[in-house]
Amino acid sequence: MEHPMSVQAKLVQSGIQLIPLNKLASSPRNVRKKDRKADIEALAASIAAKGLLQNLCVVAGEGDRFEVEAGGRRRLALMHLAKTGVIAKDFPVPCQVVDRENGREISLAENVHRVGMDAMDEVDAYAALVAEGRTPDEIARRFGGERRHVDQRLALSSLSPKIKAAWKRGDINLEAARAFCAVSDHAQQNAVFRSLGHLVEHPDMIRSRLVDGRILVTDRMAQFVGLYAYRDAGGTVSEDLFDDEATFIENPALLTRLAEDKLGAGIPALLAEGWGWADMQLGAGRIEGLSTLRGYPGWRDPTPDEQSELDRLTAEIEALDAELEANAIDDDPRWSQRDDLEAAYETVRQKAHVWDPDMRALCGVVLSIARNGQVSISEGAVRSSDEKALRALQKPARTSSESAGLAGEGEAAHVSELPKVLNRELSLVRTQVIRQALASDPDRALAVCVAGLAASSLQRSTVPGLNVSARFMKIEDLSDLADMTARLQTELPDDEADLLDWALDQSRDRLLAALGILISGAIDLAHEDTTPADLRMQDVGDRLAQTLDIDMTRYWQADLGFWTWLSKRWLVAALEQTPGLAAKSAASRGAIVKAHTKLRREELAAKVAGFYEGTGYLPAMLVTPVAAGALAVTVEGVEALSTSLQAAE
Repeated sequence: MEHPMSVQAKLVQSGIQLIPLNKLASSPRNVRKKDRKADIEALAASIAAKGLLQNLCVVAGEGDRFEVEAGGRRRLALMHLAKTGVIAKDFPVPCQVVDRENGREISLAENVHRVGMDAMDEVDAYAALVAEGRTPDEIARRFGGERRHVDQRLALSSLSPKIKAAWKRGDINLEAARAFCAVSDHAQQNAVFRSLGHLVEHPDMIRSRLVDGRILVTDRMAQFVGLYAYRDAGGTVSEDLFDDEATFIENPALLTRLAEDKLGAGIPALLAEGWGWADMQLGAGRIEGLSTLRGYPGWRDPTPDEQSELDRLTAEIEALDAELEANAIDDDPRWSQRDDLEAAYETVRQKAHVWDPDMRALCGVVLSIARNGQVSISEGAVRSSDEKALRALQKPARTSSESAGLAGEGEAAHVSELPKVLNRELSLVRTQVIRQALASDPDRALAVCVAGLAASSLQRSTVPGLNVSARFMKIEDLSDLADMTARLQTELPDDEADLLDWALDQSRDRLLAALGILISGAIDLAHEDTTPADLRMQDVGDRLAQTLDIDMTRYWQADLGFWTWLSKRWLVAALEQTPGLAAKSAASRGAIVKAHTKLRREELAAKVAGFYEGTGYLPAMLVTPVAAGALAVTVEGVEALSTSLQAAE
């Protein structure tokens, strides 16, 4: 192989010549076969603005023509300039003529021994040009790039000094740096940078934290209002230069006002229909004061014309069924005809599904915005203040079997020791704990799911307290579960049509984790400890608390607020059982209890609260039953029991 220095000497000896552009041709020995025409227009713009900064390397061809060994893209850029009239077709091009035998090596050397410009160097260079007075449009034009590319580089140059320093040190990569450009506020950038630790490797996580709470133009409310209406009202948007799908609403208060005005415009028409009230729900929360009860439309008798049409459609369906049973073929078009007949039948039938005027007057309508930006109308909502009137209206319509089912056949009435309100509060606390425990225990959540689904689908019944029909029960969850639910919601696709594809792409472990969260949301075991149904619900809660090994003393304490709910008789009974009195003689205990019975109920509650403070006391409905086999008599236990009995004697 020839010594490199001898090649260099030959190149120097060859010298530089000005060769007309139309005398230059592509060389078959040029090693670059792909991407020859990539970004030619940008390169042409740069040459037009700055001139040809690097000569071409050519070898002599046939006649007066030369073949370009190195600089093929520069030749194409010059040809583009000639074609557009910027330069002449015979524009003199500086070329270095080399020997033919060295042409391929020179082409390879130029394409291999090159290092692309570091992104940070490019960012600093663009920032320096702006500092010198150049506009982004001018920079894009002179360097043949797109304005968006220039804006991206300038956005990177505007990052906080702390993040730019981390980028230069290699603590974060280019993708992470781009993610920080989602906002321009340095304090916000630095806060997220600190929260993510020393090494930041997940751009999606960075963007998620930076834009948390911001409204995308694809948000349901933005779709409902419409960008044209929003902008006409003076609203502005901002774009994430590195994410084509991230465009944000900059005036959320204006957007909310426009949505309220547009949604509220439909309320007068609803009230004119006879509804008791109508309200709007723009967020994900629950309208304050709503009951869990709902009103439903009833069925009237069909009119003569409707009944005639139903009879006609029924006859056609039956005749078609007979034909299909006799001679149906694969992909028989008559099946489609049958579907059309059934759809027509259902349309006529639904005309008799109407609201009773008295029921409608008690109920209301909630207007909200669906995911696709369309208006969603929920009829039959009931305010808590109207529960009693609604129950009275519904009572005559209940069947005797339904009424019997509420009490339970052959079951005795149950009298609770605690007030109903307190029972519901206590059982709600345990519901919160059970939900959170299930969310972290996918295997048991799976068992709960199967039990509930088996009951509803195979036995046409329900397991008390388990609402596993994907109806999320509205309960203010403990913070850990609330965070888990929020994270799951951010993972789910916005379009329901994409939900199945998302689920099919997940691993079994991820699906089980999601199932735990979803099943936990179907748990509502709050009750008043009054009816037989309440007792069955308590049994379900006991079983779940037992299998989840829940210790309610970690989540609930008997504070003064609890004791003040209780009657004086109940407080005296609790006082007699306080651990502090257990060690005293019967006479002493009696004297203390007698003295306390003279106190007013509020004072006695405070005393009892003090006696029980720090003891881990739990009302019976919060106590987790001991699992079968959890207790065993040991040798040590027998000895301790014998000692205790001897001392008692």
